[in-house]
Formats: sequence, structure tokens, C-alpha cells
Amino acid sequence: MNSPLFLVLCAGCALASRNYTVSVENRNPVPNDSSLISRINETSTFNYSFTTAWFEPPSGSPYSDGLIVRVVECNPNHHSCAGVDHPEWTNAGALAVVGASLPTLAEKVTIQNVSWMGLDPPPHGGTVGLWGLADPRMSRNPTSGEYFLTYDNCTENCYPRRTTLLSTTWDPFNSSAWVFRGPVLGADAPYTGGISLLLREAPPHFAFVGDSDTANAIRLATSQDGYSWVLNNSVWMNGRPGMWDASGVAAGPGVERLSSGDYLFIYNIDTGFPYHPSYLGRCAVGWAILDGDDPSIVIARASAPLLTSTYPWETCGGEGGKGPWPKCQEPLVVFSTGMKPLGNDRFLIIYGAADSVVGVAQIAVSF
Repeated sequence: MNSPLFLVLCAGCALASRNYTVSVENRNPVPNDSSLISRINETSTFNYSFTTAWFEPPSGSPYSDGLIVRVVECNPNHHSCAGVDHPEWTNAGALAVVGASLPTLAEKVTIQNVSWMGLDPPPHGGTVGLWGLADPRMSRNPTSGEYFLTYDNCTENCYPRRTTLLSTTWDPFNSSAWVFRGPVLGADAPYTGGISLLLREAPPHFAFVGDSDTANAIRLATSQDGYSWVLNNSVWMNGRPGMWDASGVAAGPGVERLSSGDYLFIYNIDTGFPYHPSYLGRCAVGWAILDGDDPSIVIARASAPLLTSTYPWETCGGEGGKGPWPKCQEPLVVFSTGMKPLGNDRFLIIYGAADSVVGVAQIAVSF
């Protein structure tokens, strides 16, 4: 699939004359034509493992890749929570840190992998819908090597308030090494639905701030140190009427540098909750290119989605008890919060599928 340049971009964005194309080279590089992480293929003990962040492990790690996986034991909106070990990990869930050798795992996703990123875990008990963690996105300071993780807190399916939090560490695999920094945008943060970071060798650093639980618009924040952020209240990117992303946009993974000097920005759409029928499904993945000198400027943006639901674990072919995926939470979903650079302007996109499993696709950027 080729997703070419489109020249109508976003409010307040300047344009430059640069031609970019982003294409999918391998829709599913996982062996045995399987999803990367799921209970079905026995790579996870959780009923649902979906939105996932990628990070390069610290020096000396036995793993070539690290993943932070959003896991959920049950979801009372879709399935019974009877008989699970942690019924309080519903809707929001928890975050598990695991080693990998992509496109395969190095260790299974289990309860022993769960980390609370410097926070106290929610109390164990039989009450569903308690506070939990959702939608991790990882970035690393290219100068110091410190890891910055953004993730959302949720109560009762993230309503009425959702706040994106920040924790940092020098070793993501060490659960006691995380330092909780609080809301990315401070104690008085507005409702935020996911934030991806661009940490540069020299400030300012940039944060791309989702303003809704489902996709609406993305706002921009800047920082001198990566810890304290100032929000620009104007909309930086929104949906384009009549285009595939008209329903609105949400932040994707951390932003990555291209050999051209510009940046690749992956973003998501969400057509609404509950699901409203669309040829794109519930969620899909797109891309934009940001100016290398001023990342607030969008210089290219996709005219068509990069990834939509294709495989049975994405379309939820087993919903209603048919086929091998009878317990997916939300059909027709691909939503990315993880990206691994492979070199030569190629990347692995790591995404949640059907809010139930984790998939991966290899893409290439050309210009």
C-alpha cells in the first residue's frame, strides 16, 4: 500500500515543497502468520494485550527490543469478569514490560511483568473499573539516554477525566527504578487522551497532545528539559473534512528522525465510541512528515490511511464465538503507540488490534 503526499494539511501549518511517500513493505512479518502478542498464540496470559510502546534496551540488556504492553484481564462492557485474578484491571488495565527480539517475543507477557512506573498499584479486590494505566508511549533523550514514558490514567473507562502522566527511568526493565513525574502538563492539566514526545539533542522539545478519549485534535506543547511542559492552546492538527481522517486525529508513537533530517510522525484516527460504521473501521493509522528544523511545521501528510484492519485479529473475525478470536473487545481497530527504527528510513509499526492483541507491520519512507 502506498500512501502519497497530500497538500491540504492542518490549521496553522506551513508547507514546503518536499515529496514523501510512506508504504507498507510487510503487513505482518511475525512468523506463522500470527499476531505478535495474544492469548490465542500463548504469548500472553492476559485476555487482552493491545496498545504497546517500543524502546531500545539499555546497554548490557539480554534483549534486542523492549516493549511496554497495555494488558487487561477483563472488560465488563463486553465480557464477564468472573474468575479472573484482577477484576480491578478493567478498561484501563496495567502495563507489562517485556523483552523481545522483533518480530518475535523473548519472554511471555505475564502478571510478573507488570510495572506501575513509580506509582502504587490499585488495591487488589473484586471491584471493577478502578484506576489503572493505559496507552503507553516511550521516548528517549538522545543526549542523556534517559527514558520518558507517557501513559494515561483512567477511572471507569476514562470518564469523566483522563490525564496523561509521565514517568522516567534509566532502565525500563527495573520496576523499582521508575520515577513518577506526575501529569505531563502539570497538576492543572486539561483532559488529555495520549501524548507522544519528540526529545531532541537541543531544546525545545515537543509534545503532541491528544485532547480527547477518542480522536478529536492534537495540540502542541514545548519544553526546555522534558519534565516541565507549556501547552499551546491552539489546535496543531485536526481532521480534514472530506478526507479519510475527517473524524479527528490522535497521537501515535514517539516521533523518529529520517535521513533527510525531517521527522516521521505517525498518528491515529478513531471514528467514535460506540463504533460508527465506516469503511475504515473503528481506528486506523496515518502519517505526516514534520520539518527537521521546526517540528511544529507539517510538510507532508497522507491522503489515505497507512494501516487499516485486515487480519482476523484486527477485524475481530471471531466476535460472537466464530473462529479462533471469540473475545476481541472492539472490532475493526488498528491503533499504534509504538515504532522501532530499522535504519534506511524503515520502521516497524507496533499497534493494538481489536483492543485485544498486538500486531506489527514494516513500513518504508521514500523521498
